[in-house]
Amino acid sequence: MKYYTLENKNEFKGKYEEISNGYILEKKSKFYSYIFKINSEENAIEKINEIRKDNLDARHVVYIYSLLDENNNKSIRFSDDGEPQGTGTKAIYELIEKENITNICIVIVRYFGGVLLGAGPLSRTYLNTAREGIDKCTKKEIYRYSPLNIKLTYNGYNILKSRIEEYIAREEVVIENSNFTDEVELNLLVVDFAKEDIEKIVKEINYGT
Repeated sequence: MKYYTLENKNEFKGKYEEISNGYILEKKSKFYSYIFKINSEENAIEKINEIRKDNLDARHVVYIYSLLDENNNKSIRFSDDGEPQGTGTKAIYELIEKENITNICIVIVRYFGGVLLGAGPLSRTYLNTAREGIDKCTKKEIYRYSPLNIKLTYNGYNILKSRIEEYIAREEVVIENSNFTDEVELNLLVVDFAKEDIEKIVKEINYGT
């Protein structure tokens, strides 16, 4: 199964370093959404707590986050923070599951305006506030990488750089570490479907084929 994360194509960074945000006013209640890319549970909790501390007067701080581990297993955590059951994150959960979106955290802050919305309208407002942020983003496939360690001459290194530029631009190859001595040692992370191509390029460079 393919999994996706979210990116803002405009490289937006908000107040909390979120990649996107949204706002809806519904019957005097104000709803603010913040979307983060995350790589750990600690990262998600840090963002949630930061927003909580900055919005102490808010009635509710609702959140949902989804993460893939190194074995490609997905975990999801959420809190409706006192909202009626099924009205805060249920519809958002269904959306990100349907779209196979993970490695994100969505936090929605509600300032109560004094008017009860009812379960249906409340659920739709939370979903639409999340969508306000999601719709500003693009989906990006999450690649699974494996390590590839290689040694090259300096000339070979220059040839390799030119031949894998497009792979790097597409984030199919990441140069994790490099060591320059009498030769060049590279620690690469290569997406699984490109590994055979990269190994072939390295072989051609080293053996002059």
